[in-house]
Amino acid sequence: MSSDSSGAREFAGFPTLFREGESRHQPLVFLHGSNQDEFSLLDFAREAAPAHPTYCPRGREPSDASFTFFRRRTDRSIDEVNLTDRAAELSQLLLIIGQRHGEPALLIGFSSGAIMAAALTARHTALLSGAVLLRPEKPFTQNCFPDLAGTPFLLVSGENDERRERLDAVGVVDQLRAAGAAVEWHELACSHGFDPEGGDRMLTRAWLAKRGL
Repeated sequence: MSSDSSGAREFAGFPTLFREGESRHQPLVFLHGSNQDEFSLLDFAREAAPAHPTYCPRGREPSDASFTFFRRRTDRSIDEVNLTDRAAELSQLLLIIGQRHGEPALLIGFSSGAIMAAALTARHTALLSGAVLLRPEKPFTQNCFPDLAGTPFLLVSGENDERRERLDAVGVVDQLRAAGAAVEWHELACSHGFDPEGGDRMLTRAWLAKRGL
């Protein structure tokens, strides 16, 4: 497949920007944060994984003038029923991508997109091969991950994150490791947004290369 082949279409009802990339690389699904859309992670995808087949879907929940992948309650807690339902819908996109490429996708989620990636890991494990969780938080109150023996995960948190506590990342790391996942965790000297020094991009690109993905 040519890395120049790209476009926009619906997959499983999700408006999605995609680039076919090179068939020797694993497909990647980029999940944006709240108040964002399918365009939000395009530059990050090009910089972190220029040769990979990439898919950037739009979340279905309204979020101010844009979108997100699930609802939060007015107290900012996660609506776990809504998250479960939206994850089930998004799993159909993962199923299509897996069929198109002959292998499960790896997820790369930022902020609420990272929470959705973790929820998909918990509820639809067979449809993905691992994840990069940027500014992670536990998707469900209870420990939710099945056996993930050897499944690779990269987690990146911000030391000065105004939307997360350090324990948010610690909780996800501990649960993934307890499930047997192969976890790499980094803390960057930045806030909730992407590291202005490019740390998120460089860590993601190096992690993908190191694993031959």
